[in-house]
Amino acid sequence: MKLSELEGDMHTPSEFLDRPVSQELILELLNHAVWAPNDELREPWRFIFADNRYGDFMQGLQEQAPAYLLVLMKEEADQHKREEDFAAVCCLIQNFRFLAHEQGLGVRCTLHDWMYDPSRTEMFGVLSNERIVAVLELGYGASQPKENTELPEDELHFELL
Repeated sequence: MKLSELEGDMHTPSEFLDRPVSQELILELLNHAVWAPNDELREPWRFIFADNRYGDFMQGLQEQAPAYLLVLMKEEADQHKREEDFAAVCCLIQNFRFLAHEQGLGVRCTLHDWMYDPSRTEMFGVLSNERIVAVLELGYGASQPKENTELPEDELHFELL
């Protein structure tokens, strides 16, 4: 399958099945997803994987999902490096979403206010020189989206200099 063919096929599941997500699968996907562009090969990311085997500790913070992946980024003092690192982490997240889709795994990429509160993030092991870029809610979709046979109208525009 070509990447351009994924456009209508990629979806974010609204509900997940009550089916565990394998730590081994997530690690395998991450080992491929880290091939994201980054100047000086800094690899500024770190990941915290959590599932519901030990209770629903994400209740009130996130939507219900079988597993969660916190994507962290080291905060460089140099603003230029920090912005490059953020872009690289965003590329990594997109790589992960494509790879997860290949395996039938649904991914909801979320941002919530609690992620910016150090008193709440430290309970997950986020260090003072790190920030959460996104929390990925992971699971197998409860329903498949209906196929859209209509071609979308091109809406992308650009300006010429």
